[in-house]
Amino acid sequence: MNPATADTDRNRGKAPEYPPSAGEKVSTDAHPVTETANEARQGVIGHNVNVVLAVSLAGVIVAFVVIYAAFFA
Repeated sequence: MNPATADTDRNRGKAPEYPPSAGEKVSTDAHPVTETANEARQGVIGHNVNVVLAVSLAGVIVAFVVIYAAFFA
């Protein structure tokens, strides 16, 4: 990869929460690199993630109950 384009392509494909300068951190012995809360978070927040999780879990439980009732009851 060309070093001149490496800096400009660094944030391509990242979530829109990241500012354009998110990858431009410098570390020294006195001041180690720290990340903001958005940069350190590895999951998505918002977008009704909790609702999707709850509905999916309920659907799996119902599916197992139906399977159990069909084969073992």
